Amino acid sequence: MGWGTGKGDSSGDGKHAGKKASLKAAGLEPRVATGDGAAGCAASARYDRVIATCSVRQVPRAWVEQTKPGGVILTPWESPWFCYGLLRLTVDGQGLASGWFSPHSAFMLMRNQRTDLRIYRDVVRDEHVPTESVTRLSPWAVTGDDWAAQFAIGLQLRNVWRTWHDNPDVDGVASRLWLATTDAESWAAVDWDGRSDDRFTVWEHGPRRLWAAVEVAYQWWQSVGSPGPERFGMTITPEGKHTAWLDSPEQPVPDLS
Repeated sequence: MGWGTGKGDSSGDGKHAGKKASLKAAGLEPRVATGDGAAGCAASARYDRVIATCSVRQVPRAWVEQTKPGGVILTPWESPWFCYGLLRLTVDGQGLASGWFSPHSAFMLMRNQRTDLRIYRDVVRDEHVPTESVTRLSPWAVTGDDWAAQFAIGLQLRNVWRTWHDNPDVDGVASRLWLATTDAESWAAVDWDGRSDDRFTVWEHGPRRLWAAVEVAYQWWQSVGSPGPERFGMTITPEGKHTAWLDSPEQPVPDLS
């Protein structure tokens, strides 16, 4: 027996009733429960399988508790840096869940785990005086087509998000990459002048130097052979601590959060 969860909300718009009718017409009569997907469905627990059709940044504790020993949780994964990856966890019956990532898969983030931040509304203030530096690392190396790099950075910096600002109406700046922590305490901006591809201006403010942390995360990923998501895994303790690892739980991924 298993259950699946959607976006983690509890809308009463009749859509669930329509889905139930469609399943019944196909000769299937599963139990359909409407509610907060993060809370699971305790009434029929424990389950052999829990399958999520929304991404998570943290696996809800209820999912682990409602899965049988040896049961499997399958959920799309997201970090604020990058929505990518599919996590398959096996529950051990002692409150611990552990398993491997696979590439691909991208779903809407669970509603109660979303970060509602805007750079100019919530993060950057007129009184902020950022420090200036120069980097040789292209911002596109960590935000572009190399999804493996983005995935690995997201595992190391699990409370840092980013967004691009093209044509920011700033003299000498063609594109700007913004970074910020999910608590809005630190931010950084990386500027491209539209000409040089090996020199970029960095502005950083707050207690953390975010672009410096991104450089460390990227260099670590390169130093271990530029692995893809399939070499990474995750272990979740009974206390809810999430630890990412490379190749085995004995090799934890650096936590730069």
